[in-house]
Amino acid sequence: MALEKIAGVRAAARDVEPFVAELFIAAGVNRESAEACARAVVDASSRAYDTHGVRLIPFYMQGLDGGRINKTPSLTVTEKAASAVHVDADDGLGHYASYRAIDEAAKLAEKTGVAVATVGRSTHHGATGVYTRYAATKGFVAIGMTHADAMVIPHGGASAFFGTNPLSFAVPVEGEDPMVLDMATSSIPFNRVGLRRATGQPLPEEVAVDDKGVFTTDANAAVWVAPVGGADFGYKGSGLAGMVDLLCSAFTGMGHGNTLAAFNGPDFAKPIQIGHFFIVLSPAVFQALSAFDARISAFLADLRAQPAKPGQKVYAPSDIEKAEAKQRAVEGIPVDNVTWGALEGFAAKLGVKVPAATADNG
Repeated sequence: MALEKIAGVRAAARDVEPFVAELFIAAGVNRESAEACARAVVDASSRAYDTHGVRLIPFYMQGLDGGRINKTPSLTVTEKAASAVHVDADDGLGHYASYRAIDEAAKLAEKTGVAVATVGRSTHHGATGVYTRYAATKGFVAIGMTHADAMVIPHGGASAFFGTNPLSFAVPVEGEDPMVLDMATSSIPFNRVGLRRATGQPLPEEVAVDDKGVFTTDANAAVWVAPVGGADFGYKGSGLAGMVDLLCSAFTGMGHGNTLAAFNGPDFAKPIQIGHFFIVLSPAVFQALSAFDARISAFLADLRAQPAKPGQKVYAPSDIEKAEAKQRAVEGIPVDNVTWGALEGFAAKLGVKVPAATADNG
């Protein structure tokens, strides 16, 4: 994972989370939804998932103001089978429904060993790895995914068909934070295009295309992103994107990528209605926890000890984010100037006190 350099401010996560929650509450969001969203975005920013962290708050505010997102949802939980549960998000913030889905699946997995939780009539839920990691902190292994509106070209295509359709995997690790893989099935999440626009940085090669389907490094010219694998091997990303799309649509009754309402408008009144799909496994049902923990620790130790190229190091999934999280716990989470300015504007309008922050040149 390449960390973005952001010019803006740094603020303590312990201050930003209640601030974000109060912003949403002041905007009319019920407390459960507001606190779940604040928890998720601050957790993402704390662990260096900046594209899906605090910078998404203006996007959510736009959906709330337009009526797309239900400010006071009433979740409905239906147990479909001994190891399957469905959460109807009632068009509310996807974070609230996703945390609930993990909790419900975990209760079933304790008895059955494995459980599936689907979420329907939901909205964007931020970083999918937030929820798989949450399950791992409770002792479970989790796989999570969500789909989105069309912004990724299929391999060989010239216009968008898939969403960025992220996929996440998390496993508990004895004596350290869980190992988490959280990746888009596109070369980059489209939020990174937005972040590069905000910071004025060019995009890497072969990750985004212009309106003619031609690869570009200009974030302002980029309109779609490419699947994982780029120009030559994008069939891999296209295949994964299709898998995620089908699990999140066919199992929840939602539409697939290019049938979904555009996340970025211009219509912010029509609900998006997307799905999320989670698998939660209880290691203790399969073997002794001591044996499971030992195997995970041995795997990580062996992986991290592998020979590396000159000047490089072999990392396990989320090692870089774990190190960054420790630093951010001390220095605060970074928020780019555009996003921080928007938060200050919301705070002034809604009468919410802005937490202390210090300048950060990135």
